[in-house]
Amino acid sequence: MQPFIGVTSSVDAEGRPVVRDPYVRALHAAGARPVPLPFVAGEAEAHQLLERLEGLVFTGSDDLDPGLWNEPCHASTVLIHPNRARTELLLARAALARRLPVLGICGGMQTLNVACGGSLHQHIPDLPGTLEHRDSTYRARHPVTAEAGSRVAQLLGERFAVNSSHHQAVHRLGAGLLATARAPDGVIEACELDGAPFVVGVQWHPERMLDDEPQRRLFAALARAAARDGARDG
Repeated sequence: MQPFIGVTSSVDAEGRPVVRDPYVRALHAAGARPVPLPFVAGEAEAHQLLERLEGLVFTGSDDLDPGLWNEPCHASTVLIHPNRARTELLLARAALARRLPVLGICGGMQTLNVACGGSLHQHIPDLPGTLEHRDSTYRARHPVTAEAGSRVAQLLGERFAVNSSHHQAVHRLGAGLLATARAPDGVIEACELDGAPFVVGVQWHPERMLDDEPQRRLFAALARAAARDGARDG
């Protein structure tokens, strides 16, 4: 069975939802059917939408409003479009409540963390001794070390290299989330929800590393978990 996996949308210049092609291609390659998602206005609508899906990908994004964790905006903050911010937090909370298989990518991992009650470092360069994480070309790589026995380590190994295109990072982990991989500077690069069938967040962009077979395993693992979830519902 090819599971239907929702993909959260970016915003075009007119404020309309649009899904970026690399996420779609990654899910197709994993044997899933990607479903571009609209913006939603409320909790009931989010749950109704997720009733038709077997999994969900939270895609990369601009910055969440730090008022969500009671901080003022940093000077470097570029706020996510409000329609997208509302939609993604509603979908994240609904997906977690439904125990839906989820993969959060870059800003999508940060959204999952905030939805669970966590907070973010608003600007990594403000932290002493950190690496440069803001390569918008996606070509530079830095090493990551994963916790032995974690899902990330099982899929990618305990040490691997990733791209990096972000200026924020997870600070305080949300309820139930475990840090399962870090960069050499201590920045959290992956997290997983303890006890969930499949809720994984990664700070890098695996959809832009599809020439790397271990990175493709993330999408394949999501597709397998979604297929199992759909089989249970059926």
